[in-house]
Amino acid sequence: MVPETSPKLPLRDWLAGIRDTNASPFIGFQSLAIEPASGVTHAQIIEFLSWLGKLLPAQADHDVPVLQEEISGVSGSEVRWLRARYQLYPLYLETLHVVAERGVRKNGLPPGLALNKPNSWSVSFEIFQSSAVAYTLHEAEWRQFICNLVQDPQVSGGLAFNILEIPAVALAEGKLDIRPLVLHALDVDGTPCDRGNTRGQAAIANAFWQTFWATGALRAQRGRTFPVAFYPVDRTWPNEFAGLWHSRWVSLRRRLFGRTSLMAYMSEALTRAKALFFDLQCLRFVVDRSFEPQASGLSWADYRLYLYELNRTGFVDAYIGENADIFAKWKESEEQQKLPRQSWDEEEAAAVTKREDLTDLIVDAESCGSLVRINRVVPFAGCAFLSEVVNETERLKASGKIRDLSDTIVGATNSTFFLNFPEEYATLHSAMNDPVAALVENGHCHQIRTLRRAAFVMTSEGRPLITTDIGLKLECPALVFEGESVAATFFDRAHRPFSENQVGPLNFGAVVVGNSIVEIFEDMAAEVPANGWVIGDSEAFDHRIEPTQAAKIELRDPNTALPVSVRHAFAVGPLLVRRGEIVPFGESREEFAPIVTKEAPDFEEGAELPRTELPKALKHAPQRGVPPTRFPYDWNQTRAPRTAIGIRPDGTVLLVVVDGRARLPHSVGATLAELAVLMKNLGCTEAMNMDGGGSSVMFVNDKAAWEHQLSPDLRPGVVNLPSDLGGVERLLPVPLLVVKRS
Repeated sequence: MVPETSPKLPLRDWLAGIRDTNASPFIGFQSLAIEPASGVTHAQIIEFLSWLGKLLPAQADHDVPVLQEEISGVSGSEVRWLRARYQLYPLYLETLHVVAERGVRKNGLPPGLALNKPNSWSVSFEIFQSSAVAYTLHEAEWRQFICNLVQDPQVSGGLAFNILEIPAVALAEGKLDIRPLVLHALDVDGTPCDRGNTRGQAAIANAFWQTFWATGALRAQRGRTFPVAFYPVDRTWPNEFAGLWHSRWVSLRRRLFGRTSLMAYMSEALTRAKALFFDLQCLRFVVDRSFEPQASGLSWADYRLYLYELNRTGFVDAYIGENADIFAKWKESEEQQKLPRQSWDEEEAAAVTKREDLTDLIVDAESCGSLVRINRVVPFAGCAFLSEVVNETERLKASGKIRDLSDTIVGATNSTFFLNFPEEYATLHSAMNDPVAALVENGHCHQIRTLRRAAFVMTSEGRPLITTDIGLKLECPALVFEGESVAATFFDRAHRPFSENQVGPLNFGAVVVGNSIVEIFEDMAAEVPANGWVIGDSEAFDHRIEPTQAAKIELRDPNTALPVSVRHAFAVGPLLVRRGEIVPFGESREEFAPIVTKEAPDFEEGAELPRTELPKALKHAPQRGVPPTRFPYDWNQTRAPRTAIGIRPDGTVLLVVVDGRARLPHSVGATLAELAVLMKNLGCTEAMNMDGGGSSVMFVNDKAAWEHQLSPDLRPGVVNLPSDLGGVERLLPVPLLVVKRS
């Protein structure tokens, strides 16, 4: 029985209590810089801003929205879209810089103040001195200055958010569904989805370089590149663990399973040996004949298979910086479809492994002038822009990027965290864009629980849940240990350096990623993957390992303890609201931990390293954290674009996207504390945060939404204001869809 719909709060109540979470209720700031020599504390700055807030002239009711819009019956469904915008701050400072300098003042301004622009201030440490606090001695000047300043709407700070409201009855009756959509990198026949698609390749290369530069390269070094290759990985590809890709013993004590693991292992062996090249004339990846495959425990036959697969599915970076000039011919060939998209051919691949006359693939690098050495090979999971998913669905289906969708998209947002920065996918069994934590799509477990995080669940009966209690169930008999055992995830060593990311030595152990065994080992230590588990025991495997479907997530009803049948699930976090009460960050015991470094990584050092090696600044970082490593680990300080999902008492689900960073008068973003209050004010008794920042985006798949777009440059259906690259949404591996079920 579906409960009665909870009463809807008036729009003026949606902001109730939000300002109370802020140290300064009516004057805020985006960036605060205090010169150490000034001796001024953060607390003194907040006291100063609070004092200024009391000087503000009488304003209209700030809790009444300055803009409200709505579309009922989106795409002929029961879904409702709403947008509201408020003036959160009459005065919002883009930057506030406290300087250790005397005599800072310009004509017409209060003593100690200089303006770079109206909402970018420099203030002298002098105004915080004396027992009376110097700025209070000039209250009249400050009051007049503030009263004049707030007449300009461009100095204000707004709070704007979009809502998709999905009724409980429609979910329970099966008319609507809320589901993650896992995007694929390989079609079911093995054809690479992004070969021949230069736009897709450019987006993947851009995603790599933007995060690589942001990891620590000096500003002057940004824009510099080194030769990089990319290749797709897809653990759901039917041949991932079949035939030639099933497994290899790389030593007497270590066995790797599957295409993803084997390709990664051989990529690292080749780049460490500086033996992988790209031939600019033939547009082929080749290996230097001096390479010694036996040093990695494999044979030339294995590396011929590797070259066959890399040339069939991979591509070079022909889009960024110097690489755009080096590989210009590659881009031209891709655009003109001169290199055909090939499906997987087991017989052809097997024949390649047996040939010893592959002079076009195994070459004398020193005597060939058309070669460029590939420094790093980056595996990437399937991804796309959300605009493509919504507006070009059939094209993505034809390419194989979308496989499991027959329903009509009503609306969409971003969803889960994914491995993004290079240090996040530096473990052998990880890849760029790999989703983090539990992920189930239409009953298929793509990712087991790797971290304790809040998760949104749709049961098979159409009931939505938010929980932090998803469990892990081992399905492979070889992993169900009866004796002493050990299990470890990336979080278990989050407070140690990357160099200490190992478990063991263990007598016998296995590495589980996705829902499959990707490695077994004995009498040695093993690296803990960023997206999986290491499980060990004192009992030996019998060597008859079936790697697939080795584990899945498990969920029990909190009231009955009976197993819950899960249709969809994705874990993100942190939890915001539980049983109607706000849950401050940290109190839900979710497994978050920030990266801590003593110095910025060196670009030059990083340029020469293969993917799984890190610059010294990262390798020896006192604390390596867990993905997302760049997540701001505070409750009420960092403002950002945010995406959240919540459930009302009647089971109605709300998807909420808060804008930020793009235009401050429109919206300054939200802290986690503000987001929690907002979700509670919207009537949610359960709510959790999702991926945010540049990922935050909302689509409404209804032509009526085009009239409500906030910028003419946005793609059709985008109703918020994404913060990346002036409004272009970010690549996503797992969009969240609201669909009308077929």
